Amino acid sequence: MTKREPSSGGAGEPLVLIGEATLDRMPGLALLVEETAAAFSRFLGEYAEGAVLSIDSLEALRVGDLTDSYGGAGKTLVFRGVGLDARAALAVDEGFRSLAFELLLGSGIVEPVAERPLTRIEDSILGFAAQKLFDALSGALATLATVSFERDWGAEEAGFFSLGPKAAVAVLIRMGLQYREHAGLAFLALPRTALDPFRSALARLPDADGQATDEKWSVDLYDNIVRTEVTAEVKLEARGFTLGDIARLEVGDVLRLPIAPTSPIRVVSEGRTLFWCTLGQKDGKYTVRLEEFSDERESYIENILGV
Repeated sequence: MTKREPSSGGAGEPLVLIGEATLDRMPGLALLVEETAAAFSRFLGEYAEGAVLSIDSLEALRVGDLTDSYGGAGKTLVFRGVGLDARAALAVDEGFRSLAFELLLGSGIVEPVAERPLTRIEDSILGFAAQKLFDALSGALATLATVSFERDWGAEEAGFFSLGPKAAVAVLIRMGLQYREHAGLAFLALPRTALDPFRSALARLPDADGQATDEKWSVDLYDNIVRTEVTAEVKLEARGFTLGDIARLEVGDVLRLPIAPTSPIRVVSEGRTLFWCTLGQKDGKYTVRLEEFSDERESYIENILGV
């Protein structure tokens, strides 16, 4: 999308202009939608470990263009924002619907939804998933205002046009849902009028000096970042064997590794080398002593080479 230079309209100038959106002037909005996706992913984790919702893009479109581009994506659900005085629309494709049905029902077998109207039960399940996504959005908005969302069945036939007239501007959040080899897309749209009351707050990032001024923000940061558990592995160098070598092995044989007891050993997490260490013993147990941090450029090359 081509952007023009913002005019000097003063502090009262809307962050989202008619026809365009100066989203680069709304860093707080990007953080808000990332927090929404993270909260929804945690909800999905209660049903299927590894299901993740991520933000693909954030853009602004006229409602008419939004309808032309995404109105045919699949099922569109409309929610009324209590506290926003506006509606929000969520369109989901076949992949998202299939994942929602199977993950929430706990089957773990994801099959495409047939090209037919949703049954009452399927609509209820999809509506439940959408409600949880909007609840996550409400939680992210809590530092700005008390907002809740309720499904508006009567407005769903209008689709994205429920947000406003054809020339009105909406901010579109494109999201991807991933579970194992399965994927789906969701498109959440909010009208400009829903964001204008918060333009000052969305125009700034949280304090960058490390002093937390919002207790909820600080608690969320501690719970979701500082206390996040990660798995670290001590990785020794590997040696290759042929099937013939394996067939000749007997109990008591010693497999020699291509390293010495003093060779540096890697501490790895999620495929990234964190530390280099040396092998030792203490109290009758094998130990590793951290010697130095891993070089980021070196780790990047290692990941490319697959070592």
